[in-house]
Amino acid sequence: MAIIIISRGCFSHGKDVAEKTGEMLGYKVISRETLIEEAAQIYHVPEKDLIKSVHAPSVLERFTRGKEQYLSYIQAMLLEHAVNDNLIYHGHASHLLLPNISHVLNIRILADIADRIAFMQQSHDITDKEAMRHITAEDQQRVRWANYLYKIDITDPNLYDIIIHIKNLNIEDACKIIYHTAQMDAFAATPESRQAIADLALRSRVTAAIENAVKLDMKYAVHANNGIVHIRAGTPSIRKTSYMNQKTQDYLGQKIKQETRNEIAKAIKDIPGIKNVIYEIAPTEYT
Repeated sequence: MAIIIISRGCFSHGKDVAEKTGEMLGYKVISRETLIEEAAQIYHVPEKDLIKSVHAPSVLERFTRGKEQYLSYIQAMLLEHAVNDNLIYHGHASHLLLPNISHVLNIRILADIADRIAFMQQSHDITDKEAMRHITAEDQQRVRWANYLYKIDITDPNLYDIIIHIKNLNIEDACKIIYHTAQMDAFAATPESRQAIADLALRSRVTAAIENAVKLDMKYAVHANNGIVHIRAGTPSIRKTSYMNQKTQDYLGQKIKQETRNEIAKAIKDIPGIKNVIYEIAPTEYT
């Protein structure tokens, strides 16, 4: 069966569509808020910091890895659910967390601004102008967030399999469309697509573990294929002094490479599903 990802703006009825479609299909339904709560417990990170990670960064934050680190936790939690299929996840730009999986059905829910304002006012005691200001700011923030992290425009229709406008079509109509589409052969899980999810889940677990535990300042990349994890990592650079000869450089370089490998190995040693790890640690650079 399919994994259904519902992307929506705030107060666009995406939650209602997700929950009602979940009832029709018998699928588990989770939200961004659910993942944040789970990630906070697993990785011992305050929920407020995880919430900040799904907002566009300030100029200062663009020079830190905080947001990428917290997003790796959220993605890891989503993939823990996704490996079992029969899932509906709703949250803005949520389809970006499960890229290039053939049995993922990407949906975008739209609603007119007047309807969104009225919907917001049902739960908030605010004026039309205040609601308009909040919704506009939130929409702009989500566009900036996706552009900063993924270099894409979330309003691009090419990112979605179906775009549903809640207007002439109501919530029930939207659910029926998704219900029937999810059962089409085009979105049926295959052994290959399930393996792709499993590989992505393992890569995500490893990435989150490294982000959570490794203290060295380094750039790295993780790939996973059927339980084989390949980790490419850099090492911190060292300032060269006039007292440092070639033998000392070689010794320090090897020591730093080994320390880097050991820290990564310690961080990922308890992750299930790893059959083997291939390390590729770059030589230390001297400045």
